[in-house]
Formats: sequence, C-alpha cells, structure tokens
Amino acid sequence: MQKGLIAKLLVIWIVVLILVLSSTIFFIRQSILEAAKDKTITIAEVVEDALTTLMVTNSINKRHIFLDQIRVMENVEDIRVIRAEAVIRQYGKGIYSEEPLYPIEKEVLTSGVPKEELIESLRKVTYRVVIPYKAEPVTAVNCMKCHNVKPGEVLGAISITMDLTRYRNFGLLIASGLGLIISALGSLALWFVIRNLKNVNNFLNEIEKVFSSFEKGKFSSKMNLTNLKEEFYELGEKVNKVIESLDNTLKRVREKVYELIGYSLMETENEIRDTEKIIDELVRISQFKKTIELDSDKEEVYRRIESVLADYMSLDKFSIYEVKDDNTIEKVSVQGKNLWCSEVIFENADECRAKRTGQDVDSEEFRCICPNFAMCDEEIENYCYYCIPINIGGKVGNVVQIVYEREMRQFVKLLIPYIKGYLSEASPVLESKRLMEQLKKQSYIDRLTGAFNRRFLEDIVDKLVAQAHRRNANIGILMIDVDFFKQVNDTYGHDAGDTVLKQISDTIKKTIRKSDYLIRYGGEEFMVILPDVKDGYSEHVAEKIRQKIEETPITLPTGIAIKKTVSIGVSEFPKDCRGKFWQCVKFADVALYRAKEEGRNKVVRFKPEMWDKEEY
Repeated sequence: MQKGLIAKLLVIWIVVLILVLSSTIFFIRQSILEAAKDKTITIAEVVEDALTTLMVTNSINKRHIFLDQIRVMENVEDIRVIRAEAVIRQYGKGIYSEEPLYPIEKEVLTSGVPKEELIESLRKVTYRVVIPYKAEPVTAVNCMKCHNVKPGEVLGAISITMDLTRYRNFGLLIASGLGLIISALGSLALWFVIRNLKNVNNFLNEIEKVFSSFEKGKFSSKMNLTNLKEEFYELGEKVNKVIESLDNTLKRVREKVYELIGYSLMETENEIRDTEKIIDELVRISQFKKTIELDSDKEEVYRRIESVLADYMSLDKFSIYEVKDDNTIEKVSVQGKNLWCSEVIFENADECRAKRTGQDVDSEEFRCICPNFAMCDEEIENYCYYCIPINIGGKVGNVVQIVYEREMRQFVKLLIPYIKGYLSEASPVLESKRLMEQLKKQSYIDRLTGAFNRRFLEDIVDKLVAQAHRRNANIGILMIDVDFFKQVNDTYGHDAGDTVLKQISDTIKKTIRKSDYLIRYGGEEFMVILPDVKDGYSEHVAEKIRQKIEETPITLPTGIAIKKTVSIGVSEFPKDCRGKFWQCVKFADVALYRAKEEGRNKVVRFKPEMWDKEEY
C-alpha cells in the first residue's frame, strides 16, 4: 500500500508539475506575443500615417525627429524607414542607407508583402515586423504626385524591431519559480508520507479538493488544515502559500496585459478562462481596429460602433453623438427612441454633462445627475443611463450614451469596460478620419469668400443629380454676377474689391437655406445650388438675394460705404434641360447675360427661346 501510494503521489506530482508549468508558460508566451504583435503593428501604422502626412505637408525632412521619439518607447529596439530602388533613384539613399538590410527587409521590398519574424535565442528574444509602402493613386493622398513610379509599386518599408527578452525572462522566472516550488513541495510530501501514513489520506483528500478547483480554473481555494497534524499541517500551510503565490502570479499576468491594452475586463472565478477571454478580447478588438482603419470615413466607423453595441453587446437603447467645432452636438445614431437627450444640447454642447466634464456620467449615482436627459422628469424610475465621453485630439469629440431598464443595470455594468475598450481603439481612428475630412473640406473652400469652389461642385454634382432623380425634385441653379465690379477695383483698389466679394458672399449665405450651396464660380461670379425646390422657388430666392445685396451697404477698408447690385440668371434641373446638369448651368449663364443686357440689377428666368443652338 505504501509503495502504491507513493507511486500515485509521484504520478500526481509529475502531472501537476507538467500541467502547471506548461499551461503557465503557454499562456504567458501567447499573451506576450499577441500583445507585442498588436503594439508593433499599431506603431508601424502610426508611423506610416505620420510619414505620409509629413510628405503631404512638405515636412519629410523632420521625419528623424518623429522616428527618434518612437525609438525611445518601451521595448522598441529599432525603427527605420527603408527606401526602395525607385525612391533611391529619385531622392537618394536616405538617412538609413548605411545600415545593411535584413533578409526579411529585402524580401518585403521585393514582394511588397508585409512580413514578420520572431528570433529566439538563449540570450535574447527579438520580434521584427516589416510593412511596405506602396504607391496608391488615391484622391486624398496621391503618391504619384511625388514619386515617379507605377501604381502599386513598392516605395519602401517600415521596419520595427522589439526586444521581448525582459518579458520572456519574466515568464521563465515565473515558470522556474513555480517548478521549484512544486518540486520542493513534492519532495516534502513524499518524505512526510513515508514517515507518517496515517495523515496521508486526509492530506490527499485536501489536495484532491485543491486540484478540483484547479480544474475549474480557480486558484484561490486553499487546503483546510483542521484535520491535518504535525508535519502535514505545516505542509498544508506551505501548499496554501504556493496556491496564493500561483493565484497572485496569474493576477499579475492579467494586470500586465491590462496595462498593455489600457483597461481591465470582466473577471469570473475561473482564472484560466479569464486569461483565455483576455486573449480572445485582444484579438477581437484588434480585428475591430484593423477594420475601422480601412473604413473610408468616420460615418462608416460610427456604423461599426453601432454594430458592436447592438449586435455584439445586445444593447437596444443607446445614442452616439458628435461634438462639432462650433461647440454644438450632432446626433450620429439613436436606437430605441427618437431622442434620449433634450434638444438644448444640440445648440450648446456644454449642456451635455459628459462633454462639459470629460467624465463618465452614471445615473446610478444620482437619478437626475444630468438634467438634460429627455425623461429626467417623467420615466426616470424606469430608465438609467451611462454616458461615456470619447477624447479626440485632447478634447471630447464624441459621447456614447447607454440607456437601459433599471433591472438590467448589473448586465450593463459588466459591459461598460468592454465598451470603453472598443471606444478607446476607435478614438485615434476617428481623429484621423476627422483630420482627413477637414483637409478635404479645406480643399473645397475658396479662401477669400469662404464659399465652396468649383472643385467641390464637380465632386458633388453626380450625387445631387442622383438625389434629384430619386426624389423626383428640381435643383435650382442661380448664376450671380456683381454689376460693374471692375469699377470698384479701378476706383478703390483690389483690397476694396476683395471686401466687396466677401460681404456679398456673406449676404448670400445669410439669405439661402443651410442645405443650399454657395459656390464661387470665378472672379466676381457666384453660383447658388438649391436642392429640392418647387417650381418658382428659385426665382423667389434669387429676388431675395438681389434685394438684400442692393439694400446692404458695404464698408470698404478706407471707411467708405458703398452699395452694389447683382444680376442673376436662373434655371432649374431637370425641368429646363433633358437630364444634363451642365446644360442647365449654361442656361442659367445665358439668363444671366440677358439680365445684364436688360440693364443689370435684375433676375431673369431662363426660357427656351433664349437658346436656339443644338449643342451647349
């Protein structure tokens, strides 16, 4: 019996040693590799976006400053930008030309496919990722403008090398410590069993309970020492210390991962499953971030967030708001009701408590903590809300509001850390999309008058035409020309002419609807696009503009006040032409010249008899 018991104990000890060490090493290694991979790829993508921005803004000569800042980040051993042959021929070898290329870097420059490699040795663990640049002829950032290459040709690559030795050593230290502890524990157990078999059964029963807890992923259950005597009592105390050490080690591993991702996740009593869940969540959030980074604009990103809340989190009442530059709020998405907040927040964003404070707003603290919750005075007993601000570029750029029935509060509280995780990853992507949107918008604006330019018209005309056909509506087209504008320049100077154009532009903007478009068509000529208009409305607006400009004095830089008039030609698409928008533009121009011929300061509506040519 003694030999059989000792043999069984040896088998148990060996199995436990192998299971604990292998599972610990596996989970630590996988967690470190996944986290390092995500961090490396994120850094590479940030560098790629930053260098593209520096190229577009003609500041590429400052790239070494940016790269030096990346280099000092924790665990980043090296980062460099490698030029391909096409770029070297055009711009020279660059600042890293003297450093020899790794085989993986040569392979990426040749194939244009991102590569990664893990180099492990006894002394060091190195993880390297190389991501290629490719020439892309897109509208926002057209590589062909700066590089003499073909579309899709490799321009270069970003090579990032991370040193994971410290994390590997930390993992090995934990595994070694566990191995030593378990080995020592096994040796002591055998010695005491041989000396005193009477207490072995009680001890084994307690060990069995502990291992049963291990199988359930629970490492906090300790041995009951009441039935143990003498040496086995002391051994039980040591086992409990080992269990406590193992439990603390797993917690420290999770905490390290939490530090890496920036937030904590919901935990259960099964610590192994919790660790697995952390890894799964890291993968899911990483996939979410990669997906939204490839979305074309921030509206698509909002749809992704909406899908996460509705489909993945199973929430049916929430709102997504966007804070505008003019300190107003715009609703992006509202689920479960037309509006969960009072309309006052849309006029003044500071009326939103989450935006004003930059802190989470939880109605569990005070039932009516935000007085602008739409049902603050009615159904507050039935509904709770949790508002999360999203920081964009150092200030609150979005607010996500979760509304839920009071009986659902425990479920929602468990979801909040996960929701914040997704929003945290979405924040830099939304900032990037907003910056791109602003750059695009600036390219559409005439700097002198603040009106849109002709490029903007060319880009939206197809959309306007499609909307008109879909809604079976007309588009009003007004061609506006300042009467005797040359006299202003000749008499008062070009600064006075600029002032006239600015003030006339401002007057037109105040006269038309927010949904209408004012375009500086060229020189002193403006165009107004009026979507969704009824017959006769275009002439009505044109007359309002003409009268308003005629009545409004213009103060020149010299202090002299003058008044100007405009001539306006009007046409409507598709009523005045056979589905050809630019033909209607020509017809409005024809009507404008008829207004000038008839004495100026007039509105003339295009008529078929004004045009007798087949082509326009």
